[in-house]
Amino acid sequence: MRRLFLCICLLVIVASLMSCQKKEDGISFKEIYTDKDITKIVYGKNGNFKELTDLKSINNWVNNVRKIKFIRDENQEDRAVLLLFDDGCSVKAYHKNKEIGDFKLLKLKGEFYKSNTEFDEQVKTLCK
Repeated sequence: MRRLFLCICLLVIVASLMSCQKKEDGISFKEIYTDKDITKIVYGKNGNFKELTDLKSINNWVNNVRKIKFIRDENQEDRAVLLLFDDGCSVKAYHKNKEIGDFKLLKLKGEFYKSNTEFDEQVKTLCK
């Protein structure tokens, strides 16, 4: 009986420790940005920038990326270095006139995330 009690206690302890572990599942785009966060997207290349301010178009694009998961990059040092992208396109998100995301650098709400090819493909659709 005592042995059974110890096994049950051990099982409960192990289960609770496993549930407390940090998961690498990531965080979805929807969890980072609420529905009303992005009011403007600025995109373009070679100094020729366009603004997307139509909320319906912005929400349609956000709906396409809302389930994409991101994993926080351990290196949170600013990446202010001029980066040359293969297509040369820059895409930034704004709330009113405040920048809240750089989709090429994967800086979302002030945090850098690891590269995500699924999201990169969706960002490229804005540059076309």
